[in-house]
Amino acid sequence: MRILFYFLLSLFLLNSCQRNVTKNKVENYTEVNLNFKDYKPHKHKSFIDLTIENGVHPIEQQLKISDSGIVSYSFINEKKRELVFKYENREFSLIVSPNEELNAYLSVAELTDWNSTFKGFKITSGENSITNNLILRYTSYLDSLIKQAPNGFSNDGKSVDIDYKNKRMSEMQDQLNAFDLFIRENKIKDKTFIDWSRSQIRYRAGFDLSLFPFFGIMNKEIDDEKEYFNFINELNPNDNEELTYQSYLKYLETLSTSYKIISNIADKYSSKREQLKENSSSNFPILFKMIKKLPKNKEREFLMAYIYRNNNQIPEKYKDSLQFFVSDDILSQVKSLDKIETLDIITLIENYDIPYNEKVALLALYKESKGKVIYHDFWFTNCAPCMKELPNYNDLIATTNQKKVEFIFYGAYMEKDEWRATIEKLKLKGKHHLLTKNQLAFFEKYFGVHGFPHHHIINSNGKISEKVRFGTYPGNFKEINKLIEKNHIVKSKK
Repeated sequence: MRILFYFLLSLFLLNSCQRNVTKNKVENYTEVNLNFKDYKPHKHKSFIDLTIENGVHPIEQQLKISDSGIVSYSFINEKKRELVFKYENREFSLIVSPNEELNAYLSVAELTDWNSTFKGFKITSGENSITNNLILRYTSYLDSLIKQAPNGFSNDGKSVDIDYKNKRMSEMQDQLNAFDLFIRENKIKDKTFIDWSRSQIRYRAGFDLSLFPFFGIMNKEIDDEKEYFNFINELNPNDNEELTYQSYLKYLETLSTSYKIISNIADKYSSKREQLKENSSSNFPILFKMIKKLPKNKEREFLMAYIYRNNNQIPEKYKDSLQFFVSDDILSQVKSLDKIETLDIITLIENYDIPYNEKVALLALYKESKGKVIYHDFWFTNCAPCMKELPNYNDLIATTNQKKVEFIFYGAYMEKDEWRATIEKLKLKGKHHLLTKNQLAFFEKYFGVHGFPHHHIINSNGKISEKVRFGTYPGNFKEINKLIEKNHIVKSKK
């Protein structure tokens, strides 16, 4: 009887312990572990960038790769989300759910080889392992399919916008048809993978269409009511309530920028802009009205949130209007983006976790430019938009007050001879530096350099200011000079 008593007591205590462990376990804890089997710390870039879908306020992290090639990241996660990792400008996506532990084995050699198909990548655990292995296996196929269409940067100023729109929409449909055939031939049944892939195709087309009329020579005749903009109703928005894909959000953010450009340049709104000049320096009321008249759906909600998030000049009477157009969770995201005073650029570089010898050249550039606004351009020779802009810079520099501004050009992804030859050929003025992989990682973290060309301003107090959202073309010189003047902060005399 005594033995039975102790057995029952032990069983009770064991069950109590198990209940306590379950009770004390962190709910919605998601853990991601990446293992780079061929990582060499003295040869390869030391950081990988992570973006986690979070509505209009994505969670962006730069993760350090350990000397043994391990990256571990954990976060509290209340819903199924898409993660996008970027290394050496190459991306791959993974899907994670709450309470999931995801383990992935990857190869740096494959990630840095644009011809690789990620065959050596493998997800070994996790609730979404089937989906994620399909995503990794067929990312290269989808990329090659999408790249068959001319992208939004292909505008040479001679094309007719509506012709591009019709062609791009037709090509999008051909890509969707080809993908449907592909999944039938490969007998793929995973719904999330299929939906994610179709979204990549649709929203890349939307991104291109949003960008095309305003790249290079901006079309002042186009406006939001032209037939061209019907594409927003023809993309067949994602109807998956479980997941919001980052390709969808990237498309909508680019579309919101297109509407902003229309409010600033379209001939249709020229008289309205003149009226606004009397009371305001902002064309936000025109932009607000364009978005407001769109159908009441999730797209309008996101677009409205983006125009508030990305605008520094919102008239006072519009500041409280956003709450009537978006849900409480999106409203809280926009409000959380109030600018926080940042450290100066020199302090950030000094505290960044890269070898000291990689900091020296960057520190010298900024120490020599104290008291000036610094205008940055990030470029490389295989970037067609970069090479289209660079010849304009000497003319731009000639229009500026050079006592107030310094131009710094950062090259990337080039050999030294190629970099130097390009600068010499263009007789490009300003200061120049060819970035190492880890130096580029610094600007990816603090400037958000994830595409080229990229233009960014540091104000005369040495603080990181704003990304410049229009190209370096003669038609934009006046606006660039306004930005430079705005960021030249005159210190008050005590």
